[in-house]
Amino acid sequence: MPALHHSQGATIGPASHPLARKPLVRLAVATGLMSLASTVPADSPPIIDGQFQLGVEYEYEKAADGRQRTDALTLVPGVKWRSGWLTMTELLIETEQEREAGRVTERASKLGLRLRKDFALTERARLVLRGLLGHAFIAGEGYSYAYLEPSFRYDFDALEMMMGFRAVRSIDGSPGHDFNKFRIGPSFDLGRASEIEFRFVRNWEAGTGRHASDAYIMEFVQKF
Repeated sequence: MPALHHSQGATIGPASHPLARKPLVRLAVATGLMSLASTVPADSPPIIDGQFQLGVEYEYEKAADGRQRTDALTLVPGVKWRSGWLTMTELLIETEQEREAGRVTERASKLGLRLRKDFALTERARLVLRGLLGHAFIAGEGYSYAYLEPSFRYDFDALEMMMGFRAVRSIDGSPGHDFNKFRIGPSFDLGRASEIEFRFVRNWEAGTGRHASDAYIMEFVQKF
């Protein structure tokens, strides 16, 4: 999510932002391909050799000085590949709302495409590398960004623990969107086809090292 700051705006829809049309077209094509594959009859040869899943994520973020708070909701459709080099491909569709002193000061939305690759270390331990390319839509301040996130994950019998670092950077020269984030938390299987994740995130400004915010995240994932 973007930095917590003192600005007022309104949600800019993807279709109304002229600079966002090209990335939106590409993301729409990816979504359409996933939707098409999901409608193929069971007795037909698979178009995509992977398992579809859908995540719903809620994030609560509080500024380090306690003045601003942000609620974000993200829809995460994706494919976990059965073959090929990549482990997973996901589309992130996010909406968020920032509040200060009880009133809404900013609304924003985001679209992003995320790729993931797992590297097994042992039967229980693995390294996970995730990278995202996205665009944020904010009144008068749309910007493109990317992040790279290496993490270590260990599978216990009842849960999986992760610890990772995420470097977020603006890729179009927009100031105020470069952050480093430490992420940690468990994931629990809720059966063979679903899981729930909890994350704590500490966020620092990349340029100054100043503590910017803390966030608490919960995500439910259903596999199909």
